[in-house]
Amino acid sequence: MPTDLPTDRDSVDYQLLFECAGAGLVEIDFGGHIRRINPDGAGFFGQTADALKGQSVLDLTYAEDIPRTTEALEQVIRGVVSMAVLEKRYVRADGELLWSRSRVSLLPKRTGPADSVVAVIADITELKRAQQALEALNLSLQATLEGGLLGLGMALEARDLETSGHTLRVMRRSVHLGRALGLDEETLTGLKHGASLHDLGKLTIPDAVLLKPGRLTATEWAIMQRHVQNGYDIAARIPTLSPSALEVVRHHHERWDGTGYPDRREGADIPLLARIFAVCDVYDALTSERPYKRAWPHQRALDEVRAQGGRQFDPQIVDAFLSLDALQVDPAPHP
Repeated sequence: MPTDLPTDRDSVDYQLLFECAGAGLVEIDFGGHIRRINPDGAGFFGQTADALKGQSVLDLTYAEDIPRTTEALEQVIRGVVSMAVLEKRYVRADGELLWSRSRVSLLPKRTGPADSVVAVIADITELKRAQQALEALNLSLQATLEGGLLGLGMALEARDLETSGHTLRVMRRSVHLGRALGLDEETLTGLKHGASLHDLGKLTIPDAVLLKPGRLTATEWAIMQRHVQNGYDIAARIPTLSPSALEVVRHHHERWDGTGYPDRREGADIPLLARIFAVCDVYDALTSERPYKRAWPHQRALDEVRAQGGRQFDPQIVDAFLSLDALQVDPAPHP
């Protein structure tokens, strides 16, 4: 007998290994039906090994995961991959939903081509539940952060005598415009946070300057301009605030032609999110009534935004703004 073939004693040892592996082991034929399953695998499914024999693994699989399961089996059978690693859900006999991480590979035969695969099944249900709980907690914390930032921005409106709802309107329009420009969700979150805090630095501006109804003197205007640097310095102390959000706070008064403040940045050197926000902010300021001016009609404000393309604003962002129905995104309408 060739020494590389299992002896009867080896066969007994292999069977013991199969039975006592400490992990779920399942042999599945190329049609997807269970040929053999060890006690750990049967326990995972909440059935006996005899009851599971002959069942299709697809009948035990959560419906949404069936296409991925079929694809993984086909790739192993066709030899596209030597092993497929798959996280998927199964439905136990009692209806409980379980998560597994399975490793699937061909099961060689002593003679002839393989006609089955072996799947090693690890139960990761508790791990997935913990992961989902952490994700839910993260979403809750994110919502709390965003609510706090927006609340702070809206509180600033009261001191600055801004029209009610300015912060919320500009934030929503900015995000809508950013989405139309193809920004991903992480970048849009930075835009949202920066928009909420864009005038944070006005907390440091004296009332005599901030609330003055008439034209500011050169000295007063220099004091007013400090609000972007001061706002940036305050916002930078918020540990979870992204660099892109801080750029909105610092650079939303820069101008495309380089005559803005605080750093006199020019053109594309101005951070993209600040350029997006600036258009929405100015449009809302023009169409809002303030102590020193009446609200401009919608069309007059659009004409002004168009005229400032290439001067105050990025002309491509102006074009996108004017082409959007984002102007109608107005969760806090003007009174």
